[in-house]
Amino acid sequence: MARFCKKGFITTYTEFTKPQQSPTIFHTWTALTIIAAALGRKVWMHRGYYTLYPNLYTILVSASGVGMKTTAIRIGVDTFLSKACPDLTIMRGSLTIGYLADWMAQAAAKHPKGNAEVTIFCEEFKVFAKGLYADSGLIENLTKLYDGGKWDYMTKGRGTYLIEHPCINMLAASTPEWLTTGSASDFIGGGFSSRIVPVALLKDEKIIAWPEKDVVAKDLEDGLLRDLETIGKLEGQFLVTGEAKALFAEWYKNRDKYKVQDHRLDGFYSKKHDLVLKVAMIVSLSLNDDLVVTDDHIQTSLKLLGNLEINIPYAFQGVAWSEAAKFQDKVLTKIKGEGEISYKDLLRNFHFCMSSSEMNTILQTLREEEYIEVVNIGVSGKVKNVIRFKADKKEEVKNGQL
Repeated sequence: MARFCKKGFITTYTEFTKPQQSPTIFHTWTALTIIAAALGRKVWMHRGYYTLYPNLYTILVSASGVGMKTTAIRIGVDTFLSKACPDLTIMRGSLTIGYLADWMAQAAAKHPKGNAEVTIFCEEFKVFAKGLYADSGLIENLTKLYDGGKWDYMTKGRGTYLIEHPCINMLAASTPEWLTTGSASDFIGGGFSSRIVPVALLKDEKIIAWPEKDVVAKDLEDGLLRDLETIGKLEGQFLVTGEAKALFAEWYKNRDKYKVQDHRLDGFYSKKHDLVLKVAMIVSLSLNDDLVVTDDHIQTSLKLLGNLEINIPYAFQGVAWSEAAKFQDKVLTKIKGEGEISYKDLLRNFHFCMSSSEMNTILQTLREEEYIEVVNIGVSGKVKNVIRFKADKKEEVKNGQL
């Protein structure tokens, strides 16, 4: 079927949302996730011994009031996904394992093939997180459900739920603190962190006081709705070109060279190979109906993931095995966001939670780890100490559009 979005759904989506304040990276990953939700498990890729579906657990992460993350996901779900796919089950608000099982059973009952396709939409992750860490089975079962295998859940009073064909997508907004409300071992050791896509932002990309939709934006909105509806009706197995397989194999062989050195990202990297292919499938269907992954789609997927990896440590800054480590993350995040900052201003930012001696210990550690450098600069005839973030080659990658 002919598409309205000649540049592809994702590029057109970022053009539609350009007059709104949320950053491009938030809108890009929202677009990727609503496509994933529209697809469910209707498309797939065989990976030899398992089947890969293009579902995503995407969480937009920034400080409160930064990036308008809730607005970004509302646009994706309320303006597009719920309208283009009115039969899709979208769960909102707090969550328990029993509540999830009920909704999945209902979704499977109304689907012609028994697919339990559910999208978890969470405007405030703190509401979701209360159930996630209070209900011991929820985080474990969300981890299991991610892969789309047969799932059963036994209740005390309502018997056993048996879901043959589950498919869960998630689109949420969170602060770093609420993302990691539970213990570090729950979040990292339990495997949940390896399934999520944390899209982090340190500071606002742009400031738009009066966002307005013009006639062009309305035309784009109508076209995006039509195309998402078309995408949601596609079915079948993906083929992968020889060139795409060769590019993926070359990256896979050398993948350790491109890792951000942070233990908390080990889970993310353990699943990144699947994530590359999931995103490549979504990118392919954002452009046409062919169900073919090419080397261009693999390259685009790697670029998108490379862009978000830069700031993943910020998203995970609440995951630490000591309070000192959490404060070190916060100090590093502040320096990175500013680019450079005077020692006096840095102390003022953290005077409520640490002394100057504690700050000095943190700065010494960051210097030894080569995250920062301290330089003396002349200002109005006086010498001032400035703390500067040391960007490596990964930091030179800029967030871009498709």
